[in-house]
Amino acid sequence: MKLLLLPGMDGTGQLFQPLIAVLPPTLSGITVSYPLQDTLGYEELLTLVEAAIPPGRFVAVGESFSGPLAVMLSAKRPPGLCGIVLCASFVQFPLPVPKRWRRAVGPWMFRWQPLWILSWILLGRHAFGRLGHMLRTAVRSVSPAAMAARAHAVAEVDVVEALRRCPVPILYIRATRDMVVRPSCWDLVRSVREDTEVAVLVGPHLILQASPSAAARALEAFCARVG
Repeated sequence: MKLLLLPGMDGTGQLFQPLIAVLPPTLSGITVSYPLQDTLGYEELLTLVEAAIPPGRFVAVGESFSGPLAVMLSAKRPPGLCGIVLCASFVQFPLPVPKRWRRAVGPWMFRWQPLWILSWILLGRHAFGRLGHMLRTAVRSVSPAAMAARAHAVAEVDVVEALRRCPVPILYIRATRDMVVRPSCWDLVRSVREDTEVAVLVGPHLILQASPSAAARALEAFCARVG
């Protein structure tokens, strides 16, 4: 079974390396990368995701920012799609921030963001080792304008109805120490689709990086059921 790996907000796909390294022989990872400079929203990025669809059977794995893209892709009913995975993700804006404040997001926020603090929020105790270095390298490679465009896309996203109509099985991977995506995000997914499976893994928001072996086992079990 192929895994179409849709990256988090950095969009580089580089952070999937720890997961790909421990995937079992039954799974192969195909990483999608988003442009480093272009200011693209979800609809434009969906076109890139569709172009990366592999031949044969596959499962789309949407990490964090890309969860809505996995849901949107399922609505297209591409041939070979067997399931989708929402990993520490959401189907509506995940933070308790009023709409008027969301509009203040701009490239300046990403030009001066304190990457050490960001690393700790996303990786917890893993922030100051190899994973933290990987994260900071990936984020620095993306233009502030591109990051701001993705932040705006998250602020406006609502794929609840697409989730309701999703034609394939769904797995939601929850991280117990997630400081970004609140438990209410999972509660919403479960209320819309009661048949969604859930795997609860111990670790921070970037759970595929912090606990790759546990994540690989959850993905393998899900793929075995849907494939």
